[in-house]
Amino acid sequence: MKNKQNYRRATAALYLGKRLCAGAMAAGLIAGCATQGYDNKASSTVGAMQGGNPDIALQALEQQNPDKEKDLLYFMEKGELLRMKGSYESSKESWLAADEKVRGWEDQAKTDPSKLFGDIGSFVLNDTTRRYDGRDYEKTFINLRLALDHLAIGDWNSARTEIKKMHEREAIIAEFRSKELEEAKGSAESKGLKTTSFKELNGYPVETLTDPQVQALKNSYESAIANYLAGFVYESLGEPSLAAAGYRKAIEMRPGEPVLEDGLKGLDGRVRARSPKLVDTLIVIESGSAPAITSMTLPIMLPIPGRSGLSIIATPISWPVIRAADSSMVPSAINIDGQSAPVALLTSVDQMARKALSDEMPGIIARSSVRAITRGVAQKAIDDNAGSMGAFGSLLSLAAKVGTVVTEVADERTWRTLPGFFSVARVKLPVGAHTISLLSGAGQLTREVKLSGNYAVVTMRTSGPSLYLAQTPFDEQKAALALAAPDTPPAKVAKGGKKAAPNNAAKAAAAAKEKALASAAAKKKAIVPVSASANE
Repeated sequence: MKNKQNYRRATAALYLGKRLCAGAMAAGLIAGCATQGYDNKASSTVGAMQGGNPDIALQALEQQNPDKEKDLLYFMEKGELLRMKGSYESSKESWLAADEKVRGWEDQAKTDPSKLFGDIGSFVLNDTTRRYDGRDYEKTFINLRLALDHLAIGDWNSARTEIKKMHEREAIIAEFRSKELEEAKGSAESKGLKTTSFKELNGYPVETLTDPQVQALKNSYESAIANYLAGFVYESLGEPSLAAAGYRKAIEMRPGEPVLEDGLKGLDGRVRARSPKLVDTLIVIESGSAPAITSMTLPIMLPIPGRSGLSIIATPISWPVIRAADSSMVPSAINIDGQSAPVALLTSVDQMARKALSDEMPGIIARSSVRAITRGVAQKAIDDNAGSMGAFGSLLSLAAKVGTVVTEVADERTWRTLPGFFSVARVKLPVGAHTISLLSGAGQLTREVKLSGNYAVVTMRTSGPSLYLAQTPFDEQKAALALAAPDTPPAKVAKGGKKAAPNNAAKAAAAAKEKALASAAAKKKAIVPVSASANE
């Protein structure tokens, strides 16, 4: 009887060993491609981008993604690189493809969110086998980047549409995350897991996720830059109530910023009375790049079933880590036509990324723990029966251990070409050409812009030695009409319905004023505060 039991155990261990050997071989293949670590895979693309070579970065991206079926990360990275090149239509197409993939996630999140909590691959191998649906901030930044592409080609209405989609997406993410947290806690409790928070992982750099600025964020998908841009777009389209909501939300997220508070001051007056000669200009400054995620292996105490019952064993698991990014080169001011204008840092993607990881950790811990327990049970079964199988049993035991090490990799996938910091300056500038310069790691960088219309958006991105510029198109006809418009208010209407004829003194005063204004304009361009009235 005892021999039969030993035979059955040996047979079961043999079968399990073969499966684990096959799994180890498959894992080896995966480790050579998908699980080698996204930061390492994307290094040539990111390096070329940071060196100011978007063309080389695009070539590297294509080489890293030879498969016909492209994933979400490919379209997000490509859209960013094309935008840096000034190919806004192509950039828009790439981000629309990314947006389509996120909408597939949205459909599942609304109809059957349980399918998104985990899948067999993440429980057997690692989280990199799961379909990448984007981190929460990445999902909403797709809408933000699309809105900026629309503005770069002068399509304000399409920018408005993207902003509306972004707010709808934020609501879907909020509901899904609430359900996912409940699922993770329930799964941990049902399996007797004690560790449910990254704070309980001995050796994990908890300070990267418990930073007060990170924890002060309400969530990882709403941003001050997106809300302020929403307010600006709504204002430009004559919708002050929606604009006010966007400005207030941005102020709530970044209180005490004068640049934001000035946007709310005099909003109704600005919408009613727009100066034909002044362009309300929002300057968006993008610095650095989004942070990388790296893998750190740390042990966690887990209950492993065996012949004699449960054994609490220290099991090594790989965890994702985000180090704080350097924000020292985010400018505090820019120079416009020789005059300084204040800059407000609105959004740190670095902080949003760490907040996203903090929110994801309960689910990561639950999946990783279940995976480790499953492997631990299999390993223990093989080890218990390895002695009866001689050298082959030792080989099986070794293969199982190797397979576990090879496949234990944290998910490092993240949108790496996305800017790391978003800042804004807002001024009213005369119609026409202006010189804008800012200080970066490569020194003082200068570009010329041409402005027309009532509102304009200028986006400047620093990357290594380069400064990339995007702006709403300059309309020469509008500019000419604005420059030809009178500087003084229309003459008052006298009794009887006729305009009062100006006397010679008034004519002389008007001529002198026009000459003085022209002289001043020749020396420098005036920067008018946004909170000032339209006729100042």
